[in-house]
Amino acid sequence: LQTSTMESASSDKQYLAQHFDPKGYMETYYAFSPDKEGEMALTTFTLKNLHKAFVLGGLKGDTLIDIGSGPTIYQYFSACESFREIIPTDYTDKNHEEMQRWLRKEPEAFDWSPVVKYVCELEGDRQRWVEKEEKVRRTIKQVLKCDVTQANPLAPLRVPPADCVLS
Repeated sequence: LQTSTMESASSDKQYLAQHFDPKGYMETYYAFSPDKEGEMALTTFTLKNLHKAFVLGGLKGDTLIDIGSGPTIYQYFSACESFREIIPTDYTDKNHEEMQRWLRKEPEAFDWSPVVKYVCELEGDRQRWVEKEEKVRRTIKQVLKCDVTQANPLAPLRVPPADCVLS
């Protein structure tokens, strides 16, 4: 039974690496627009709860590690106010590349500005969204490979103890 479970995990990882479309995923679930009200309900719910946890709830520390970040950065708009360093991790190279596009401000990067404006509105100042994006970029020090099917998902790397782990 264990062998078939491991084989299944391996084939799932391969499928994910080959077929997951980061841009399509983000356009479906994170592109704020009136015609996507249903998809946006989960996103706004999540953003409100991240705001409550990090900004209002006082969850803070030096290091936040996000296990399985995917291509997204929405989860860091509130967290950047509470952590000195954010370490996103993911399995697929496609997701790493997509996140790096945004970090480097490449023209083809996904436009997170509607999401960051929403978070800034929750914080009381919608106009500081450009500053918020820059803060997130400064707070993300490295993007790491992660394989949660392994005993040490970040091996062979060693990361500092985390004050918060997201998944």
